[in-house]
Amino acid sequence: MFRNKIINEIKNIKDIPTMFRVALEIERLAQDINSSASQIGQIIKLDPALTAKVLAVANSAAYASTHRISDLNQVISRLGFPTIRKIALSIAVMNTFKSKYIDYDKFWIHSITVGYTAMYIHKLANPMKKNEEVYTAGILHDIGILILDQYFPDLYRKVFDIASKKKADLQFVEQKILGIDHAEVGQILFENWKLPEKIIEVIRYHHSPQKSTKELYNTRIVYLANFICNNRGIDNGTGFFPESFYDDIWEDLNLPIDEIQNIIDDVEKDTNLAKDLLKLGGL
Repeated sequence: MFRNKIINEIKNIKDIPTMFRVALEIERLAQDINSSASQIGQIIKLDPALTAKVLAVANSAAYASTHRISDLNQVISRLGFPTIRKIALSIAVMNTFKSKYIDYDKFWIHSITVGYTAMYIHKLANPMKKNEEVYTAGILHDIGILILDQYFPDLYRKVFDIASKKKADLQFVEQKILGIDHAEVGQILFENWKLPEKIIEVIRYHHSPQKSTKELYNTRIVYLANFICNNRGIDNGTGFFPESFYDDIWEDLNLPIDEIQNIIDDVEKDTNLAKDLLKLGGL
């Protein structure tokens, strides 16, 4: 009964906020080997609020040198394109999507940490290959939760109440009550906004990587990063996360089991970076 209503409402979200448009353009430039720091700077400057927030984060304790920098081009040159891209993307998505019932701080700390953890896992699994897209997919993987919370708050609250009472998996209850889950909601929104298919595929199957047909590798990585962060208590603010684990994923990603502790140590560091981004980049 609710599925068609939800899908129609999501497809009517036509206007992409300016800050998110900027993030999408940065993503486009990231795929172009000929893009330069000055081009990235010009794109970020299209949104003065984003510019100010990027400068604030770049001068924070996590990134600052002995001298404060007020020029965006200098910041890009010093920190490098990959780091600036992550900062700008993180700030843009945090300022695009809001919440009503979800714990906003927990949600974004989780999402950003999953993005960083996914990148670290990729470096262990495939150190010779660049893969910036996995951070984007990681930070956006749960975005359907915020969409349901923002546009259908009362209905989604009922889903929470039932999941809590039954002690059931949130995604399972979403399907039973709504006829759709947050992974598919994220897929529909970003198809509507024309995000890269590679990222959409990961968002759609981040709870069930075996079903992915186009982006199995990145989907597995985000799935594992999500599981590790949840397992460390860095949850998405809903209070619910899957208990099941895809046992063969270590072998499928060619990851040695003895790297688990290194990944966990890295998660702790990345959580602090996520907190800095949230504090300085959120509204």
